[in-house]
Amino acid sequence: MVHLSREIRFALLPPEVGYSCSVGNSWSGWPATHLAVPQLKLRAVIAGQPDAVTGYVCNVVVLDRLLRDVVTKILIPEFGGRPAAGEAILRRTVDQVQAAWELPDRLVQIELAMSDTISYTIKTEATDMVHLTQQFEFSAAHRLHCDSLSDQQNRDTFGKCNNPQGHGHNYVVEVSVAGPMGFGGTVVDLDKFHRVVNDEVIDRLDHKHLNRDVPYFADVNPSVENISIAIYRWLEGKIDGSLESVKVFETPKTWAEFRG
Repeated sequence: MVHLSREIRFALLPPEVGYSCSVGNSWSGWPATHLAVPQLKLRAVIAGQPDAVTGYVCNVVVLDRLLRDVVTKILIPEFGGRPAAGEAILRRTVDQVQAAWELPDRLVQIELAMSDTISYTIKTEATDMVHLTQQFEFSAAHRLHCDSLSDQQNRDTFGKCNNPQGHGHNYVVEVSVAGPMGFGGTVVDLDKFHRVVNDEVIDRLDHKHLNRDVPYFADVNPSVENISIAIYRWLEGKIDGSLESVKVFETPKTWAEFRG
């Protein structure tokens, strides 16, 4: 079984605003607009076996057409030009895509990216649940060092990361929670969610030397793996919904995820 993902980009523009019915560069977004309205990304994941001849799980042109029909015929008329919760837009999208689904492959999930830092996902195995992923950032220094190892062993194991003065990173943290759409059509109270993450994580770690300033890491090596575990533990039980995972990017090339 192969999973295939396809993304379209579009502007959630007011219904009265005209746009060309011919798609140009779909990667840049269509319908597109110069207006200050939501510029969104819609991602669908499907599962199937590659065709023996074409090698395709699905012809993405067909999938694009289905997704764009939902955008132009449903989302823009209903949500264009007015504020709406991301969960509500995604819920309507999933219902419409499933109702129109005629492809032989299985629809796995649909994700709506509201921006580069926040997205919502519904998985077809449990369509009553909405998954929210929010991105946060902090800057901190750390030193990778284990007291149980000799100085030479530490240098051999951690290399430059064992520098006695430490070194810094601009960390990116993705927190994912899941829950049903509650009162007001949202998964979590975003203001409360942000306050908890800020209080429990950002204020605790931002512009700190993790080894010296954060008691948790006094005897725990502050690797990216251990940082992801620590953040999960600090948030567990303190936010609405079900905490699914914490992913920490130490660099664009290196991340660790803890799922509890």
